[in-house]
Amino acid sequence: MSQVLQVCHAETNTWTGSGVGRFNEDYAHISLEDCCAVVVDGATGLTKANVVAGESDASWYARKLACALPTALADPSCTTKDALLQAGSQVAEAYRRIPGTTRLARIDEPNASLAILRWGGNQVEVSLLGDCTAVVLHSNGTASVLHDNTLTKLDNENYERMYAFALERGTTMAQARKALNPCFIENRLKMNEPDGYWAADISCRGMAHVQSFFFPKEQVEALFACSDGFAAAVEMGVVKGVDELARGVSQGKGALLGQALRKEEQLDADCWRVHRSKTSDDATYVLVKFG
Repeated sequence: MSQVLQVCHAETNTWTGSGVGRFNEDYAHISLEDCCAVVVDGATGLTKANVVAGESDASWYARKLACALPTALADPSCTTKDALLQAGSQVAEAYRRIPGTTRLARIDEPNASLAILRWGGNQVEVSLLGDCTAVVLHSNGTASVLHDNTLTKLDNENYERMYAFALERGTTMAQARKALNPCFIENRLKMNEPDGYWAADISCRGMAHVQSFFFPKEQVEALFACSDGFAAAVEMGVVKGVDELARGVSQGKGALLGQALRKEEQLDADCWRVHRSKTSDDATYVLVKFG
């Protein structure tokens, strides 16, 4: 029997994005007993329909999925894809039991990007769906950065449309975002379609497309994963790359990096320097160090 990697340190941190009274739609969970950690970045339906009481549908979905995954991942014989489908189906059934959900159109339902880290077997496994990012810090000082940029490219195209609209019409970026909402809906309708991008949602259709990467456990020093809101530290100029961001968190600088990110975002609150749809997004990370 292979020896399980010993965790010497594990941590998670999160910052709620801009917007008065909004809910944090990221959720992170570490289960040392089940040798796994997850980050789930929820996304609200673009028409703002909401049926869950006391929180947004996306925050509910992210929390429920993140908490259901460790139980499914605890079985080492269960693939990550099967575990995700199992947990996703359970959460979808629970969502369908909430009054009002059955009348929602697909565009109204919550969805999520996610990162899953597993370290219980002969290899360390990192799995991604959507635009979350993971970094494997190796014992020789190198790093493997893992990210699917399909959704990132679609979002960036719309951010540049916003910027062009604001320049031409003399509006703010916030006004441009509102005017161009049909473009964001068009992108959202590409979710879990062959010519679009894959994500977790109530249909569970995209979950079969989760991408998994494997690394020899003796070569792994730490595992890091984050939502795109925390990875924004790169484009905001806080760090030069996501590998540097992961190293900083591993060195105990996670809170300082989060604060630096928020400071830079506030200095560019109108989103003119770095084109984006809002001043700041929910920002979340998990870190697991072995020793």
